[in-house]
Amino acid sequence: MRLVKLFVPVLLSIILIVLDTRFSYLDNFKKFTLTLLSPIYVIVDLPSQVINWVNDKGADNEILIGENDYLKSQLIELKARLQTYNNLALENQKISELLDSSYEIPNHDVLLARVKSISQSRLSKKIVIDKGSNDQISLSQLIIGSDGVVGQVTQVTPMFSTVRLLTDPTQFMPVKNSRNGIRGISKGVASNEEGMIVEYVPLDSDVKVGDLFLTSGIGNSYPSGYLVGRVTSIDDSLVASFLSITLQPSQDMNKLEMVLIIKGKND
Repeated sequence: MRLVKLFVPVLLSIILIVLDTRFSYLDNFKKFTLTLLSPIYVIVDLPSQVINWVNDKGADNEILIGENDYLKSQLIELKARLQTYNNLALENQKISELLDSSYEIPNHDVLLARVKSISQSRLSKKIVIDKGSNDQISLSQLIIGSDGVVGQVTQVTPMFSTVRLLTDPTQFMPVKNSRNGIRGISKGVASNEEGMIVEYVPLDSDVKVGDLFLTSGIGNSYPSGYLVGRVTSIDDSLVASFLSITLQPSQDMNKLEMVLIIKGKND
C-alpha cells in the first residue's frame, strides 16, 4: 500500500512531464499559475529590492556630498586667489600713483613706506609708518601720498617713524599759490574735521576759491612744488590784517595705506 502511494505521484508526474514536453497541453495552466504566483514573487523579492535601492541612493548621496565638498573647497580657493589678485592689483595701482606723484620733482630721492597706524583727535593728528632710522629716515623729512602732502617726520625709531599730519594744529608749512606764487603759512585746525588755514597772506592778495596751494620750499625745511590743498573759502574782513583762507587738504588722510618719504636730492 505504501508503494502504491509513492508510485502513483511519481507516475503522475512523469506523465505530466511527457505531455507538457511533447504536446504542450499544460502551457495555459502554467501561465495561469505563474500569473497567480507573481504577487508572491514581488512580495518575496521586495526586501532585496529595497536594500539595493537604499544602497544605490546612499552611494549616490556619498558621491554627491563628496563632489559638493570638493566644489566648495575649489570655490573658496578661487575666491582666496581672486582676493589676492585684487589686492595685488590694487597695491600696484597705489604704488604707481605714489610714484607718479613723485615725478613732479624728479630730482628727489623717495622711499616707499606702509602706514601702520593712524591717530586723529581734535588736538593731535599723526600716523606711524614702517620705516625708521635703519632705513636712513630722519627728523623733518616730508611725507607725501598719491594726492599730495601728508605731513612731516617728528619721531624716529630703528624700525618705525611717527609723522605729524598736515592737518595737525601744531603743524606749520610754508606754502604758495600755484596760480600766482603768493606765499603764506599753512597749519591745521583744532577740529575733528580735516581742515587747514593759510595765514599771513595780505588782504589785497589775489586769492580765489579753487586755487591750489603747494609747498613753497622757503627755509629749506621742505622741497617745493608738492600739492598741499585747495582753497574752499576766503574771509577778507577788514578787522584782520591778513586774509583768512581755508584749505581742503588734497590728500585724504583717512584713506592712507602707503606713503612716500622724500629723503633728499639725488646727486
